Amino acid sequence: MQTPTGAQFIAFSAQTRTSGVDLFDGSTIRKGAADAVIAFVRKKNGVVPEALAAIVDGIASKGATPLVVAENSKIAGVVALEDILKPGSERFERLRNMGLRTVMITGDNPLTAATIARQAGVDDFVAQATPESKLAYIRKEQADGKLVAMMGDGTNDAPALAQADVGLAMNSGTQAAKEAGNMVDLDSDPTKLIEVVEVGKQLLMTRGALTTFSVANDVAKYFAIVPALFAGTLPWLAAMDVMHLHSPTSAILSAVIFNAIIIPALIPVALKGVKYRPLGADALLRKNLLVWGLGGVIRSLASSLSMSC
Repeated sequence: MQTPTGAQFIAFSAQTRTSGVDLFDGSTIRKGAADAVIAFVRKKNGVVPEALAAIVDGIASKGATPLVVAENSKIAGVVALEDILKPGSERFERLRNMGLRTVMITGDNPLTAATIARQAGVDDFVAQATPESKLAYIRKEQADGKLVAMMGDGTNDAPALAQADVGLAMNSGTQAAKEAGNMVDLDSDPTKLIEVVEVGKQLLMTRGALTTFSVANDVAKYFAIVPALFAGTLPWLAAMDVMHLHSPTSAILSAVIFNAIIIPALIPVALKGVKYRPLGADALLRKNLLVWGLGGVIRSLASSLSMSC
């Protein structure tokens, strides 16, 4: 963009990782990532101070972002841009308890990204990411059969937010991010993604529990009814009549009465939902099979027996 005085502003981009201005007298000023600015200075045959690398690494090791400023072919200074972690970052441990893996994808240099990832408690990080690399990472995880949930707020996050299975955009973010995501967090809280995942998992847990109970109940119910119905035609089924039902009529009647009682009783469970606990998929499956599966079999057999007597 050119001003009336003849100066031309250079906008920041994820590819160049620098911004600056070209003045009307031929002077150039650049600010951005250390390696990008160093490459700019060397392109102009400038000399990079030996102490620059130590200064940049020192800032990055503290979790801040070092931005190098160059004027023409000289390094003018280094700006330390500090990232302040919002409270609640320790809640990522809850995602880990669910069996989920958290990855921070950032445009910062690897040293800064490693420090912030360690402070935030995430499992892994991807540094110096561009919109293309973010999108490629999401697609790679999905190709491996994983569901991906992403939180973002910048224009560079938009392609990845649109690709993710769950895209949560911050209300304080850019319009591109809001349009790309399928949800917008009005509080702009980066840990709100945890609550979104928890609600989704609670819905799955409730549906899984009710389905497991229904299947187990039907298996037990038909195991009790079929021998009583066909024992007269197929004598070998009499050995399977462990409940010793009196007649096919009593077996069918007990099943009908049981359905009339148990289905309304499950409505509060379906409306309220199963109590959420941060469990992995394997532990959740075992719990459903033990509590709702085995419980459904026992409940069905006991109810059918009592109704038939």
